[in-house]
Amino acid sequence: MKKQTGNNRKVIASVQHALDILNLYNGSRAELGNNEIAKMLDMDPGTAAGLVYTLKLNNYLDQNPDNRKYRLGLKLAERAAVLLDQINLRKIATPFLEELRQWSGESINLAIRDHNEVVYIERLLGHHSLGIRSELGKRARLHSTALGKAILANMNLEETQDILTGYEFIPITPKTITNLKDFLEELERVRKNGYAIDEEENELGGRCLAAPIFNNDGIPVAAVSISVPVQRLPREKIIEYGTRIKEAALDISRNLGYIQSKWKEV
Repeated sequence: MKKQTGNNRKVIASVQHALDILNLYNGSRAELGNNEIAKMLDMDPGTAAGLVYTLKLNNYLDQNPDNRKYRLGLKLAERAAVLLDQINLRKIATPFLEELRQWSGESINLAIRDHNEVVYIERLLGHHSLGIRSELGKRARLHSTALGKAILANMNLEETQDILTGYEFIPITPKTITNLKDFLEELERVRKNGYAIDEEENELGGRCLAAPIFNNDGIPVAAVSISVPVQRLPREKIIEYGTRIKEAALDISRNLGYIQSKWKEV
C-alpha cells in the first residue's frame, strides 16, 4: 500500500512500517517482542512479525535467545560507521579543499566510491559565474569521471578486476572511454602520473583533474578534484594543476593517518 504525500511522491507503507519499528528503540526500550511492537504501532500482529523477521534476516534487528525479544542489530552500527567516516573525512578535508579553491578559483569536489559510482559528499563552488558544478549527493559513473579513475587506479588489482568484470562502459558523452582495454590503459596512466584526468568524458566542455585520498591502511577511500571549463584550463597547465591536486590529496591523506613512506608514492 502507498500513501500520497504533499509533494506528490508516494511513501511505500511497508518501508515506512519497517522504519517505524526501528524508531521504537531508544535508551529505555532496548528490547521488544513481536506483540509489543504490534501494539505500540497499532499494527496487525502477523504484519509486525513479518517485518521483524525481514529486519532480523538483514541484521537490522537481532534476537535475544533468552527471552526471544528483538534488539537493534549490528547492521545499523555498520551503516552508522560509514556515515561517521564520511563526516570525519569532510571535516578533515574542508580546509584543504578551500585552499585549492582559493588557489584556482574553480569548483572543488570530494567524492567516495559506492559500487560502480562515485558520490559527491562535498563541493566548494568556484569564484566564476561560469563553471562546472556538481550537486552535493550527485552520483556519476566510475569510468567517466576523474574521481572514479583516481580511486580505481589505486585499489588493489584483485578488487579492481572484480569491479570491472561485467562493468558497463556507458557513453556519458561522445568522449567517454567505452571499452575495457582503453580504460585499463587509462588507469595505468593515472598510476604513473598520480592524478586522473576527465577530458569532457562526463560533461562536455568540462575538464576535471582528481587525485586519490588514502586512509591509514593505504586504501583509497575518496578522491578530490578540480572541475574547470576547458577554455580556462589549457593543456599546458594540466601538469601544474595535477601537481596541486596531488599535494592536496596527500595532505588530506596524511591527516587521515596515511604514511607515505609505508605505501606507494601518489
